[in-house]
Amino acid sequence: MNQAEQSPRDKAIAIFRELVGDRANQLSDAVSEAQRIARTALADDFDAQTAQNIAFHMTDWNSDAAFITAFLLFPERFTAEEIRQGILDFLIHAPNHLAAAAKQHDCPIQDTFEVGALNGWPEDNETERA
Repeated sequence: MNQAEQSPRDKAIAIFRELVGDRANQLSDAVSEAQRIARTALADDFDAQTAQNIAFHMTDWNSDAAFITAFLLFPERFTAEEIRQGILDFLIHAPNHLAAAAKQHDCPIQDTFEVGALNGWPEDNETERA
């Protein structure tokens, strides 16, 4: 697969491989080691299941985080289509993990910017307005 055919995540991982070598695999592969370390770090504050849940939710979107970080560091290396797709992939996957981790960490989830962020799917709102 050439660079033009790479997904935004794959391109981001390739950029990180240039920067950190094989450690970049932690951004695309299973992150059981990072989850274990996070779970251990959280163990003093939470029961074992909650610590595991938070660790999972904070690490499962690793490739999405890699895309956002690679884009922030090297925006010129991404096409407009890759940027659109990478942002969409991030928005589909990461926010619910973050919300779940925050909730289990007893951090409130709010619509801070008052954009209806907690209202669900747009079509749900259309039925309410009808």
